[in-house]
Amino acid sequence: MAATLAAGLFGVLLFAGGQLLLLPEFYHPIHLSLGFAAVVVCWLVALQGWAVFPHTLSTERLMMGALFFSAGALFSVHFVLSFTEDDVLAALFSLAARFTLAWGLLFLFSRPDEVMERQSGQRWQAFLAAFLYTAAVSLFIHITSLFWPAHGTSRWPFWWRAGEGAVGLLDAAAAVFAWRRFRQGRAPASLYWSMALLLFALGQWLLMLGSGYGLWGQLYEMAGFLYVVRAMYMETVEKPYVELKHREQQLEMMANALGEGLLMVNRDGQIVWMNPEASRLIGATLEEAKGKPLFSFVSLAGPDGDKWDWKQLRRVVKRLKSGEVIRVEEEPFRRRDGVCLPVGYTLAPVLENGALAGLVAVLRDMTEKKEKERLEREREQLDFELSLAANMQRSLLQTSSKVNLPSYIDIGVLSVPARVLSGDFYHFAVHQTSVSVGIADVSGKGIPAAMLMTLMKFILDRTVHYGTQPHVYLDLLNRFAYDYTEPSMFVTMFVGNYNEKTHTFSYACAGHEPALWYRAKTKQCVPLGAKGCALGLFPQFSFETKSVVLESGDFVLLYTDGVTEKRTEEADDDFSVLAAMVARVNLDQPAPEIVRELYEHIQAYHQYEQKDDQTLLLLRRR
Repeated sequence: MAATLAAGLFGVLLFAGGQLLLLPEFYHPIHLSLGFAAVVVCWLVALQGWAVFPHTLSTERLMMGALFFSAGALFSVHFVLSFTEDDVLAALFSLAARFTLAWGLLFLFSRPDEVMERQSGQRWQAFLAAFLYTAAVSLFIHITSLFWPAHGTSRWPFWWRAGEGAVGLLDAAAAVFAWRRFRQGRAPASLYWSMALLLFALGQWLLMLGSGYGLWGQLYEMAGFLYVVRAMYMETVEKPYVELKHREQQLEMMANALGEGLLMVNRDGQIVWMNPEASRLIGATLEEAKGKPLFSFVSLAGPDGDKWDWKQLRRVVKRLKSGEVIRVEEEPFRRRDGVCLPVGYTLAPVLENGALAGLVAVLRDMTEKKEKERLEREREQLDFELSLAANMQRSLLQTSSKVNLPSYIDIGVLSVPARVLSGDFYHFAVHQTSVSVGIADVSGKGIPAAMLMTLMKFILDRTVHYGTQPHVYLDLLNRFAYDYTEPSMFVTMFVGNYNEKTHTFSYACAGHEPALWYRAKTKQCVPLGAKGCALGLFPQFSFETKSVVLESGDFVLLYTDGVTEKRTEEADDDFSVLAAMVARVNLDQPAPEIVRELYEHIQAYHQYEQKDDQTLLLLRRR
């Protein structure tokens, strides 16, 4: 929009400039005023380039400062000579200054900016080169001016106008490069540089026309210098301020997002700033606490009361003055509202010229940490108690393993809990002419199942005796489970009794998986099941006892559902899986080894993590 307006004004001035007549006494003061303004702008830009370079190390800033130094020096000579009658020499210095700016800005905007490595003397070298360039141009103008006729510029010879037009072309080309840089998003200030160079170009072409257009050309040039001032203001003041503000906002957002309180205190101990977490810990908002002493909001909450130990505080201040960072793991703080909090904190001093200017405090609420430590201690205690209970449970189950077995049978057993405590249990006992066995699975897992399992094991061990049919065991256990367990809990069980004289294996089932009867002659597995529901569901139930005759080499395998449970959608969960695993086991080895190898095959088949207690019990007739 600004470019369109400038072009429109240029068209209007082409018509109006030739009609404008100024008296000589008015033209000269206006010319001097505009020339002085150009001198001031050039020296300001040069000074800015000198001052800013150490902070930015920008090659473009340094070269631009040196460029405007040369242009400012040449414009200054032009301004001084304007007070004399040597208008030829003054005009030459003006043209040299404009040419210097045109080709210099074209060079700068046609190349990317670079950040230099910090080296001593870079500014002096650049400005010395600019000074030498200015001196060389001045000497050249002084020598060539001798060949100019008096009042030569008033006739505007062709080559002079060509020089003015060429400078305008250089300005226009530089404006294109500045506009392209702006469109690429590399520098917002490039838009103002583009406008300044466009106005310089229009001004040069108006100066080329001469007559009344010359004054309008200087006005365009002055407008261009105003855009230069705007561009430099954006780069040196506005842009750093916006970036600083943006970084402050980012830092504040980061500080507000911290889980720790962040608080800044000045040299007088007054709160300057704090984030929301610090505000929560001291019990006051930033508006309430700003400018007030920190100790008016928090105090120690120890046995000595709520006052600070000022001797201790003086020692803390002394340590901070030496630059030491103080860390306290935990200290009880009492807020102004009476709430006590365990707080850990870090005090970091802010030093200016070796003097303590303030401090930054990082506050950590230790309440959650202390609660975690308490829960961790309770968990460790619970783990210890569970390990004791597990040891007692294993001891209870292993009492059966210490029984001396008669020569006519062989027994192997293996029980693996899913957790520390098991809800499975097994039983075998030797009588005068028989051996009783049993296996059970209590519903659920963990402590409740383990407690019920212990009770049921104790009762089973005390109720079985010679001559009792297996269904009688289940009747007794069912009445106990129904009377003394929660309605949501139940027990599945399989019990059996092997008679040495008749080689009969009598068994009964209470909602448990059928046992596996392996027949040595046929090498086939037969399921042994009987009518019965889980123990504890009904006050009375009519369980039944069935019998099979075991031949030499036959065995009965009792197991819990954790052995055959499905662990993937593709896996089977039935008797056939276990029968297939039995076929892969070496049955010539002792019963304990058969059970161990069978368990390994089962684990390899399922491959996934065990989710339920697993128990196997094998009784084999020799």
